[in-house]
Amino acid sequence: MVKHERSRYILFTLLNEKDHRYNKRDLISVIWKVIWKYYGLSVVNKMGLWIITLNTDKNYGIIKFSHNNKELIISALSLVQEIKERRVIITPIKTSGTIKKIKNKITEILN
Repeated sequence: MVKHERSRYILFTLLNEKDHRYNKRDLISVIWKVIWKYYGLSVVNKMGLWIITLNTDKNYGIIKFSHNNKELIISALSLVQEIKERRVIITPIKTSGTIKKIKNKITEILN
């Protein structure tokens, strides 16, 4: 019997230069490169990493990943220094097992 892999979600904020435009693909690419560089290929295969939401106007995003990799993802987000050759700081705010709790936290932060 195959067990269903549990997911976790991280709400993060972005601090970047003015008029810095990028999309989910750019962000996930940078995160993958950081993970690959610091942790290697064996770890990358087990991540289950996806960007659920990226709001560059309000500078936040939600990332989904396998529950076994929480600390690794948090450290990888902290190691990201630039996207498209422009400086950026990614700060994890909240980790949760449900997307509903993360979305509640977004409304709490933005209001």
